[in-house]
Amino acid sequence: MITEEYAPGRLADVHGDGAVGVVLLWHGRGADSRTVVADLADEIAGHGLRVVVPDWDSSAPDGGRSDLLASLEHARGLAMNHALDPDRLVVAGWSLGGTAAVGLVMQAPALGVRIKATVLLSPGDGPRALDPFTGEPLPAPFPEAPHAGPVHVVSATRDVIATPDLVRGLETRLRAAGWPTTWTEVEADHGSIAMTRYDADRDRFVATDDQATLAAGRQVAGIVATSSA
Repeated sequence: MITEEYAPGRLADVHGDGAVGVVLLWHGRGADSRTVVADLADEIAGHGLRVVVPDWDSSAPDGGRSDLLASLEHARGLAMNHALDPDRLVVAGWSLGGTAAVGLVMQAPALGVRIKATVLLSPGDGPRALDPFTGEPLPAPFPEAPHAGPVHVVSATRDVIATPDLVRGLETRLRAAGWPTTWTEVEADHGSIAMTRYDADRDRFVATDDQATLAAGRQVAGIVATSSA
């Protein structure tokens, strides 16, 4: 793993040195939490992928938009530097990072980029989950997105934050607008779907060696790797 500056004063970790493809992995709500999803990034990298995990700040005045866009350009540049097609980038987002990934797909034509596939891990939805690209909740109904690649929606069966019903509602709206979605349920909670656990004393998600959590992470990594094939 190496750490790079993807914008002035903004850091991203690059996990793995594989030549299969590049994955951009966005953490959830909060500021500069790239290390929280490091174990999941390592698991994904084990499939021959390079995984870019940037810090971003959802509490910034722009909701994190500038961080997300800069990290996208950095990941595309990394792909080109390694003779990989930047338009075959996979974007995976956990929680609010998943909300941001949906927003990115909607913005892609205006940005002049293409996303090969998107993986949403317990994505946020509803009035509190604002799309960083618009500052608004995700739309209902969604616009058609003929440019969208596969959108793999992954729900945690024991999630009490992004509940299965909430996540299924998001997937249903996407599918109704013609987005090419898949649906997978993982035996996990909001943290373990991203290979973490919630530490109440520290009020944050942290790494864990719990075997059930590791198993969930392996399943999620397999979904991401398949989407990159």
